[in-house]
Amino acid sequence: MSTTSALLAFAAEFVLFLAAVAGVGVVVRAQLLTRERQGQTLLALGFTSLGLASFLHGSLLEPDAASAFVVVPRLAGLALVLAGSLRASDIAPRRQLWLGLGLLALAEAITISSPFTQPGSLADAARALGALGLGAALFTLSQRSISARVAASATGTILLVVLAVSVALSAVVVANVEDEAMRRIGATAQAEAAAMERAAADAVVSAKLAALVFSSSRQNEDIARLLTLAEDPDSARGAIAANELGSQLGTIAENLVFQGDILAYVNADGVVVRGVGVDRPSLRVDISSARVVRETLADQQGDRGAPAVLAGEALAAAASPVTVTARGQSIFVGVIFAAERFDASYLIQRKDADPNLSLALVGRDGLLARAGPPPPRATLVAAANEVLDGAEPTNRAVDELFVSAHPVSAAGEPVFAVVVSAPTTLVAQTRQSLFRTLFLVALGAALVALVLAAVVGERIGAGLRRLTTTAEEIRAGRLDARAQLDHGDELGALGDAFDSMAVALGSMTGELREAAVDEARLRSRLEAVVAGMGEALMAVDANGIVTDFNAAAEELFDLPAAEVCGGSVSVLSLWGGQGDDLTARVAQPRLEPWSTTGMVQRGDGAKVPVAVSCGAVRGPAGEIVGAVVVLRDLRPEREIERMKTEFLANISHEWKTPLTPIKAYAAMLSSRTFPEERTREFASEILLGAGQLERVITRLVNFATVAAGRLELRTEAVPVDDLLQAAQERWRDRIGDRHTLVRDATVSSCDVQGDRRYLDQMIDELIDNAVKYSPAGGEVVLSAGPGASTGNGSSPSVELSVSDGGVGILPERLDTIFGEFSQGDGSATRQFGGLGLGLALVRHISEAHGGALVCRSQPGVGSTFTLVLPAARRGVVARNGRSRVTR
Repeated sequence: MSTTSALLAFAAEFVLFLAAVAGVGVVVRAQLLTRERQGQTLLALGFTSLGLASFLHGSLLEPDAASAFVVVPRLAGLALVLAGSLRASDIAPRRQLWLGLGLLALAEAITISSPFTQPGSLADAARALGALGLGAALFTLSQRSISARVAASATGTILLVVLAVSVALSAVVVANVEDEAMRRIGATAQAEAAAMERAAADAVVSAKLAALVFSSSRQNEDIARLLTLAEDPDSARGAIAANELGSQLGTIAENLVFQGDILAYVNADGVVVRGVGVDRPSLRVDISSARVVRETLADQQGDRGAPAVLAGEALAAAASPVTVTARGQSIFVGVIFAAERFDASYLIQRKDADPNLSLALVGRDGLLARAGPPPPRATLVAAANEVLDGAEPTNRAVDELFVSAHPVSAAGEPVFAVVVSAPTTLVAQTRQSLFRTLFLVALGAALVALVLAAVVGERIGAGLRRLTTTAEEIRAGRLDARAQLDHGDELGALGDAFDSMAVALGSMTGELREAAVDEARLRSRLEAVVAGMGEALMAVDANGIVTDFNAAAEELFDLPAAEVCGGSVSVLSLWGGQGDDLTARVAQPRLEPWSTTGMVQRGDGAKVPVAVSCGAVRGPAGEIVGAVVVLRDLRPEREIERMKTEFLANISHEWKTPLTPIKAYAAMLSSRTFPEERTREFASEILLGAGQLERVITRLVNFATVAAGRLELRTEAVPVDDLLQAAQERWRDRIGDRHTLVRDATVSSCDVQGDRRYLDQMIDELIDNAVKYSPAGGEVVLSAGPGASTGNGSSPSVELSVSDGGVGILPERLDTIFGEFSQGDGSATRQFGGLGLGLALVRHISEAHGGALVCRSQPGVGSTFTLVLPAARRGVVARNGRSRVTR
């Protein structure tokens, strides 16, 4: 159901319910409708049944208009009202009443026929007109009584206001929800298209690396093979060369740092000789005619990458020329083609675990790939064709779906389109919840207004009836008859009028007093809010005099409010980014709000970067009477930015350090043949670098898991002796010649209650720290012993310590070394590497075990890091043991 249809249904049920309630009220007043008892009963039951059905459907307790819970009470109500009107022959506006009943019956007929037709908004329109017909009949009846007329007029006015406000509010909210949903879908399509265009750059890297392997080869057989494929590809030698080339391409594909899905070699004649992932003949033909291949073959230089559609597949394609040095000159022999497939697997990974999201790739010849709940193919193709023809993104709502298409372009021309779609379920649910709430609120407000209007009208009518009776008595000769009205009005005596005025004045005084109390309470709340703001706030009048200065502003400027308020804003030191005095702009408020960044000079001389926002304050007549300025301290944001930059620099360094030898040794192994011993040496270095890289990544992953609170421990009783012995074995081949790993276990037969995986990791981190920060070498001592109780003192603990004789830690740094990304030396030229996560990771894991991490250090002497962990429930036997691991 569209928003317009839903709004119409809301309005129809709301009006019909109020008409039914009003009908019950009119029936109660026998002189207004009919004096026939049975007719009154039928009418009351009928209006009650109509009101019940409208309440159930309007409040969406039963959202289906064709449900038996709605249709049966409504039809029964129509029949009862019709029967009551027939029995009450003295009903004056009977035609209006029957017209309304006929329209309501028509609406129900349309609703019941919904299994065979689509009623749309026709039934709701008929229902709304029928409700208005009932209301018109009841309004005509209300003209018989002044009290009923007042109640009807007031209720009608309030009904229109409430209905207009409810409909307008619901329309705005639903429109905002739809716009936000469409914007999110459009942003997803744009991001996916941008990611696919960027993937072409990654493909260029892969193609270039593979081309460099061939171009940099100095082996005669490699050069001869490439020359044969270029000069005589159809000979027997060419066939042998092609097979050898295919094997070499497979090896290259396995060892590339950035692997793609397709890697092929195209000779100088544009023929795909061999490749990985190019088994289909149609794909080979399309690779030969691909734009990046044709252009590279044409100019024989430069690397090219672009999205492409080849053999019905969407690809991020790239080509790089291959040249060899032979006969004293550089000879172009072919092109390396590399590509990444954008298939269903790729789209499933990009869906980001959203079960309702659908991703599809559509080319000019039709659907290429898709993932997620499949929308109609015609919808996908229509959206994609519009994008491919106009090269502009498109967003639309089609068949209960939000659809957004974005072009993926090469050289400014769309190649294929990314189409993202999601169901409008969220909007429908939001709309349903909103309409239910609005219906109940509006209904309550209208009913209260109806009751109040009826009460007010009854009071007026009672006074008029009393005056009429008294006048008739006086006319009949009873001159002593008095109205004796307790409440004065315009028909009372002067004394009653005076008393009425006094009552009115008392009522007005009470209201004014309540208004004053409310104003004081509101002002107190506003002052409390301003005083409690985390951001600095100050207000100035039209002359630039400071009128408000909250606590955050006092702290920011290091000036008391008593000293600032009442003085000119120019006494404050506030500059813009270009050195301009911002207080001059604040002192002259403008209608348009403005914001900028600047610098505050505190009372102590310190300078603080701030974000400044200024807006005008208007008076009752709309004139500018001052300005409000909000200043946000940017130091935390700057510090976060600095930490982010430092972390990126650290992680870049930590990744490049092992990656550089890996690439170097891999390149040498792939381009030349070495003796077996030398090959093993190179492979060992590659494995060593890969291990370093894996440890860095593992540390990052573990830290993220621990910091997010998702650490799952599988605790068990772990012997301390096994922990220390395993640590010695792990570090036997990793420790340098200058270091000696010593185990000194005072208590070696005790058990620690913990997760063995994380216990080993904590010990490894502490040993790595000890080795790193003792560059001069020496002993790294592992020790264990009984510790103090953990928690409330009732649980025994075990202390595992790692000591070194390294550089030590300054006393003022002991409170910060356990923080995230904390470095002993944070400078860019620091002596020791690392991410600054090791000690923070150990601290988190130890606390998750119910323990702690303690450090004792002396600069120039060394450091001792102690893990205090809960002991397992078993006996502890003390003994001394010492073993040594050296290299």
